[in-house]
Amino acid sequence: MTVSILAKGLKFPEGPVVTSNGRIFCVELLGGSITEYHPNSKTISRFDVGGAPNGLLVLDENTLVFCDSKNNSIRSLNLKNGKTTTLTDQLDGKPLSAPNDLIKDREGNILFTCPGGSRDKPIGYMCVLKKDGQVSRIADHMYFPNGLLLVNDEKNIIINETWQHRLLIGEWNTDMLKIENIRTFYDIGGVAEPDGLTISKDNLVYAAVYGTGMIWVFNLDGELVNQIKLPGNCPTNVCFDDKNDLGLLVTESEKGLLLSIK
Repeated sequence: MTVSILAKGLKFPEGPVVTSNGRIFCVELLGGSITEYHPNSKTISRFDVGGAPNGLLVLDENTLVFCDSKNNSIRSLNLKNGKTTTLTDQLDGKPLSAPNDLIKDREGNILFTCPGGSRDKPIGYMCVLKKDGQVSRIADHMYFPNGLLLVNDEKNIIINETWQHRLLIGEWNTDMLKIENIRTFYDIGGVAEPDGLTISKDNLVYAAVYGTGMIWVFNLDGELVNQIKLPGNCPTNVCFDDKNDLGLLVTESEKGLLLSIK
């Protein structure tokens, strides 16, 4: 495998995504921007969205949805005019707790994590934002739930529980809108902090493990099958680019990098 630096000098990059028409984006958490990488010119441009953008999701080729952990909200960005819209900022009449990462299921539900901020108390939880705009809690009593990933034809969901240094797995019940039977998928241990997740076409799970300087690769049986060494110790998130032939895209926050692994 070859690791290449696509962009540097980013301000705590997270959440790489690729749209259906091949545009590449990530967020800059400390820069208040959604940043586009242009593979032909090898340059970047930015949408100034303010707040602290974190996880990023492609809704369609003209719309991105992102977590804003500073403003405790889920927001969207219109790529045509650069305008943002707050989709939700409350659960049961109270502000969301610093949303972190998000994904979409085939029904159009947006699942997202709200980690809380305690290493000692399980105050983190997860929510679903339905297409009708309603928000409900789907899991709770967690220590900083972070990246999440639907697997096994969306029957299961993998969750990085960062401050328990492990990956969890549960059943995604689309009828009840609950995550059930949550259990350990892989226990990393130590001080390593699993962050973002993605899956390959051959059903291998790729986890950015903050503090280890590596991408950890698992099969769906929860077995570690590979580790990919990176420049910088703090990978934050990952996704595959099947539009521009750039392989695995990785954001790394220590050195402010957007990486390609092929």
